Amino acid sequence: MPKQGILGRRMLLAGAGAVALPSLARAQASRRGTTRIRYAHSTPTTHGWHLWGVQFKESVEKSTDGKIQVTIIPNAQMGTERDIAQAIRLNSLEMGSVGVALMNWLPDISVTDAPFLFRSRAQAYAALDGALGAELKQRALAKGFRIVGWNDLGMRAMTNSKHPINTAKDLSDLKMRVPDSKSYVAMMQAMGAAVVSIDLSELYLALSQGVADGQETPAPVIRSNKFYEVQKYVSKTDHVLTNAYSIINPQFYDALPPDQQQAVLAAGDAATRWLRANTQKDESELYDFLKTKNMQVNLTPDVDSFRQATSGVIAGFPDLFAPDLVKLARSAEG
Repeated sequence: MPKQGILGRRMLLAGAGAVALPSLARAQASRRGTTRIRYAHSTPTTHGWHLWGVQFKESVEKSTDGKIQVTIIPNAQMGTERDIAQAIRLNSLEMGSVGVALMNWLPDISVTDAPFLFRSRAQAYAALDGALGAELKQRALAKGFRIVGWNDLGMRAMTNSKHPINTAKDLSDLKMRVPDSKSYVAMMQAMGAAVVSIDLSELYLALSQGVADGQETPAPVIRSNKFYEVQKYVSKTDHVLTNAYSIINPQFYDALPPDQQQAVLAAGDAATRWLRANTQKDESELYDFLKTKNMQVNLTPDVDSFRQATSGVIAGFPDLFAPDLVKLARSAEG
């Protein structure tokens, strides 16, 4: 693990001492009449998690006249996604954005990563802003996380360093990186690829060293993490709309005055709307950008081949893709 990840883990997961220090800082801030929120993520400052955090910070500080102050801590300074989620659950960190790491405590949330789950982005937004999102928020709260925002990080694409990917069969000789998630392992194995699980914060190095031949993340992530420097081919497969989660510790949230609670929720909603619009704008431009970085871009792969290869994954793994949640997702308008 990178040095910063090790340091972050030591800082955050040192047991009682890890909780006591932020508690003291909060008490001191309270006496000064301000509430301080540390918002952490494991990615570069060009990534959607950072952009969401910037919008949240601006919105909540403005709406509370500075009574809430947000410090953004990027680049895995506080550890991996799992470190950050664990720290928030322990109340040694107030807030952050994570993705598949949340599945360690809430496997049901993997439904948002089911392959070809939604007909459209509009349907995905309707589901997350409606019954599906409400149910996931309730289940997350029961596990020690309050979801205050959804992060549209983009439609996923596939990259690799060996050859173009046009159909699912082209994955048969590739070792593809996936997140540390059973749902992604199941999906990529159904497509015929060998898989290796690597945290996003460590992926660039793994690709550069040949630990994996390729990976599948949204186009904005390919840019923000500079994967174009270590990958040659990219295909716009759109197999998953990547949705991640901005979370806050429930105890910390419940201790806020009611007006600050409402400000946090409103700022989360505003940041979610902003990121959705920004991600869609980004996607329309990003493949041209990747061409300028000498990647060979395939905008028209045989998407049906990927859909057919994964057609049995959702029904075949009910422990990952709970049927009641799949029904809520697919019954949304859009």
